[in-house]
Amino acid sequence: MKHAHILALTVMALILAGCVSQPEPEQRPYTDAEVKQFALEMLSRSGLPYDDYEKLRQAILHPKVPEAGKDLPKQIPRKS
Repeated sequence: MKHAHILALTVMALILAGCVSQPEPEQRPYTDAEVKQFALEMLSRSGLPYDDYEKLRQAILHPKVPEAGKDLPKQIPRKS
């Protein structure tokens, strides 16, 4: 009977200790600068030939983002 009491007290102590522990801090989304820096670090460790490395580095540093609607046709062709 004494073992059951000790076991019950131990279980209760573990449960209470779990409730008291601090919650994990909330994670924030990465900024564009952090993502770019990480991409450059991974690229520098990739071991690519210089020409390929430079192409990818320039693409990371100066991304070509199309303007909104620029790639759309001016007039939608009609099916007849």
